[in-house]
Amino acid sequence: MAANGQASSPFSRLGVGDLNNNGLAQNEAMGGVGISNPNGWYINNMNPALLVFNRVFAFQGGMSYEKRSAFDGTNNQSFKGGNLNYLLMAFPVIGGRWSSSIGALPYSSVNYNFTYTDYVTGGPSLIPVKVQETGKGGITQFYWSNGVAINKYLSVGVKASYLFSSINIKDFNTVNGLTNYGALQSRYSFGGTNLTGGISFHKDSIFHKNYRLNIGAIYSLKSNVGVTHKVTTETIANTGAIIDSTTLFNLSSKFYLPQTYGGGISLSKVDRWTVGADVAVSDYRKFVSFEEKFSDYNAFSQGLNTPTLGYRTALGGELTPRYEDFTNYFNRVTYRIGAFYEKLPFLVNSNPVFDRGGTFGISLPVGRISTIDIGVRIGKRGVASQNTLEENYFRLYFGATFNDQWFIKRKFD
Repeated sequence: MAANGQASSPFSRLGVGDLNNNGLAQNEAMGGVGISNPNGWYINNMNPALLVFNRVFAFQGGMSYEKRSAFDGTNNQSFKGGNLNYLLMAFPVIGGRWSSSIGALPYSSVNYNFTYTDYVTGGPSLIPVKVQETGKGGITQFYWSNGVAINKYLSVGVKASYLFSSINIKDFNTVNGLTNYGALQSRYSFGGTNLTGGISFHKDSIFHKNYRLNIGAIYSLKSNVGVTHKVTTETIANTGAIIDSTTLFNLSSKFYLPQTYGGGISLSKVDRWTVGADVAVSDYRKFVSFEEKFSDYNAFSQGLNTPTLGYRTALGGELTPRYEDFTNYFNRVTYRIGAFYEKLPFLVNSNPVFDRGGTFGISLPVGRISTIDIGVRIGKRGVASQNTLEENYFRLYFGATFNDQWFIKRKFD
């Protein structure tokens, strides 16, 4: 779930890969907004305090498809891929007071492929060596979160995640005229926990009946996650068959995942429309990279990234014309739109990398209280003249939401 099938992106080489903001299809269609805006028909995975609004059993599954075009100032390449994105469910433990959720989704994703020419000394001249670096995998999170209402205005929540999975990196070295070529393979395997807290303030009838003001905040604690690094050298024939393999070392250590904090504000007319804005900050300034942990052998040898402070801002809205109108289907459809602006928490070529773009999407009613959710994100990341590379991308989110009323005591047989 962490990375298989996602489109190749050179920027996923930074840190632990492309980071996921925990948003589902409906959040992504609103620019990634979700820290403050509650919705009883969808699971809020961005702020656990908002789970108290889930009064029915909910199951959500989603996948994504993306197409990227990378430009280095001279050459242009396109990549595409798709992936299962999330599987979550939520249910009320005590109706209106306590709701719980469990699920799995990516924490980060890695998929890149570099090819370049290096030179080594061979007698009186330099020998050209074709080098290919590939990376695949990422970190998956399995979580359990709970939201509890303190009173009719305030709720709090906590989300405990177990982070696991692996990143596999391989360097191929090919010399013209030689039958065999060498490869250095690194595998980073992860295991550790992460804790996120959330709080939400909501005030109904703020300006008029059915109007609600929502303010939310989240804080994800810094974590030291265990990592095992195994490095293997291989001799490979041109046919692809492995001739021999030698393990250089297999070491264990820990690496630092930084704290993340954010806030949001939204205004809504219940079951009609919502507008909201989010800001989130990731403090990677003390991030300890893999090459620092395992300096003797590492696949991140070019030193392209420098940890820094990253942030994300988003603005979005949704509208359901008349959810109770069963005579006109399109009045029950929810329409969404948004925009985002993000600074990645790493410098590339000593310059910051910005990701910006727009989003839109819809939720199509299925049955009485379930939906098919579609989101589209169009953006640009990096600038070739500053970061040596830029990407234009299109990403499609497709999800399904199933709601049902469980654990309700029958009054009549």
